[in-house]
Amino acid sequence: MNVALVFMGIVLCIVVGLPFSVQSEESVSSSVQSFLSISIRLVSLILLLLTVFLSRSLSDEMVQKQILILIAKPIPRWQYVIGKWLGIVALNAVLLTFAGVGIYAAVQVMAGMAPRNEFDERRLKDEVLVARHATSFKMPNFAAFASAQFEKRREEGFYATLPDANTEKKRMTMEAESRWRTIVPMEGRVFDFENIRCVRGKDTFLQIRYKAIVYNYPPDEVLRCEWEIGDPDKGTALYHRSRRDVINRHHVINVPTDAVAADHTLQVKLLNRNPFPTEPQFHNVITFATNDDVQVLFTVGTFGGNLLRLLAMTFCKLMLVAAISILCVCVFSFPVACLVTFSFLILASMSGYLGDAIQWFYDEEVLGILRQLSRFVYTVCYMVVPDFSKYDGTDLLVNGRNVTLRWVLDAAATLVFIYTTVILLIACILFQRREVAEVSV
Repeated sequence: MNVALVFMGIVLCIVVGLPFSVQSEESVSSSVQSFLSISIRLVSLILLLLTVFLSRSLSDEMVQKQILILIAKPIPRWQYVIGKWLGIVALNAVLLTFAGVGIYAAVQVMAGMAPRNEFDERRLKDEVLVARHATSFKMPNFAAFASAQFEKRREEGFYATLPDANTEKKRMTMEAESRWRTIVPMEGRVFDFENIRCVRGKDTFLQIRYKAIVYNYPPDEVLRCEWEIGDPDKGTALYHRSRRDVINRHHVINVPTDAVAADHTLQVKLLNRNPFPTEPQFHNVITFATNDDVQVLFTVGTFGGNLLRLLAMTFCKLMLVAAISILCVCVFSFPVACLVTFSFLILASMSGYLGDAIQWFYDEEVLGILRQLSRFVYTVCYMVVPDFSKYDGTDLLVNGRNVTLRWVLDAAATLVFIYTTVILLIACILFQRREVAEVSV
């Protein structure tokens, strides 16, 4: 099919030509990230479109009466449908493998040949071309603290009228947690991390990623603070980092992994004080709203394995779309089948956007009713249509985050073994009952 050759040529142009178009970035690591983001998304889109158009072969055989010769042979119709699907899936596997190898090779060439400084080289090695796992800090047990405080106050006669115990303990828990998350000037806060299972050494690095909400900040909107990473009481190295960071943005601190204790724990302390004697001290108040505002990222795999797992999830989507397109061609003419399949793709890709859009309706009068109706339609729709955005790990790969094997297995179980199996079963049943001599127009 000429359309298949056109799409193959586009994939080849993306893999071969795109690396040269992103060389103007400020750093090599940024160039590699731009190439990965654009190439993976474009390849996925091209292969999804190609999958839809390849289903035309079944429609053409019915229009041109070739199918009358095929089904006259002792071949069950279900084998004919499954065979068409397997042919599309096999071609997708070949093209996706070619694209994956090309992307990997292009990244290695970009990383090895372009000039870069030491900071850019370390960022490329430790933050882009890796698979890192992110973990948040362990919160102190404020519930136990609130319970003890409540009992103490009750025994001391603090309450004139005894309040509901559960409500009061909950209020005290939230109050204690709020105080803990706020760091006033000249005060420090210790963040404890567990299960940091990385190779410990001076030559390997992990990253502390944080974003602080700062009040009473200086006119230049720069937070000056000090970090201490490590726990000498557990035999680890202790690292000090004096920082100047723009407020309300994510920042990364690189630290050698010998700061991690032998029991896979890591202690990180933030001191809200200005470590630069020549610069004035401002009364900054630092707040971390969520546990994800301070994270530790450590290497758990390689870039190649990460890319392979991402392509595996993309292949699961292609298998499902191939089944949808085959089902539609078994029922409708090819133009209608394209319309239905493209509508399915749009809905599957826009789940998160549509969910956020529904939240903009007001809970008042007619708009309130419209919002409830929209939620009902949204819920019913996505009981049938899978959410493709749930299995999109491109941003994680670009930022050197781990695309987990469990995620891939979840995609295979949901998209392939459940959705694809059911859709192919319906396609076989409907095609078995169809009069193939009659062409839909």
